[in-house]
Amino acid sequence: MIIANRTEELRLFNQMVQGSFGKRVLLIEAKSGLGKTQLLALFQHSLPKNILCVPVDLKTAQRGIPYIFSCVRKRLGEERFSRLNAAVGQYLKSGIEVSDTRMTGNDNQLSVVLSNVDESTRNFRLTELREAFFQDLRKIPQTLVFLFDSYEKAVTELANWLGGEFLADVVDTPKLIVVIAGQQIPQPTIEWMNLHHCCCLEAISEANAWYDYTQKAGLRLNIDQVKTTMRICGGQPASIVQWLETLAKEGQ
Repeated sequence: MIIANRTEELRLFNQMVQGSFGKRVLLIEAKSGLGKTQLLALFQHSLPKNILCVPVDLKTAQRGIPYIFSCVRKRLGEERFSRLNAAVGQYLKSGIEVSDTRMTGNDNQLSVVLSNVDESTRNFRLTELREAFFQDLRKIPQTLVFLFDSYEKAVTELANWLGGEFLADVVDTPKLIVVIAGQQIPQPTIEWMNLHHCCCLEAISEANAWYDYTQKAGLRLNIDQVKTTMRICGGQPASIVQWLETLAKEGQ
């Protein structure tokens, strides 16, 4: 994974993982095209093998909160979530039936548990499921990293939950590190504001950084070609990468 000049953000993330920074929630805010997704991929690529990582693209989380539970369970292994599995099973045994043959799989079971009930009942069940989920996470001995991308694309309930109850529980889960990236990011609450650090990504305008990128990426371009590309693209990483790759192909 190669990216130009995001060394400060990578340094902060690595310090979080190592436990030497004192914060465990990293918020990354940036306009479209500034390389948020690529940066999250770089974070994941940089992790030691003993770190457990769960990347989640929130724009695909159309089922909302149940999708997060299910995604983490699948990524880390069903066997690690005995309390959450038991809580879901108890609700299903208490009379909630999955009658639709399409409603199979863990995220669908969770959706059933939280659907067709009044708001008070839903909130009570969601609280029980969340508590069970975090109890299971706290039993895992390894450091955990959750990478959430496209926060602005999350459905409203999920966005509010992540920025509220979820991050509040992260405070009491010492081995969990959370990164949330988006054109919008959660607004800190009193429960977790002391645990977070915010980075605002800017355009990358250093010609030498982009020239170094071309060398590492195996793109046979000179510094003048790089500078021209930067002028055209205005420091927007996604556009610059596309132009540089196109120039390199044309020069072959």
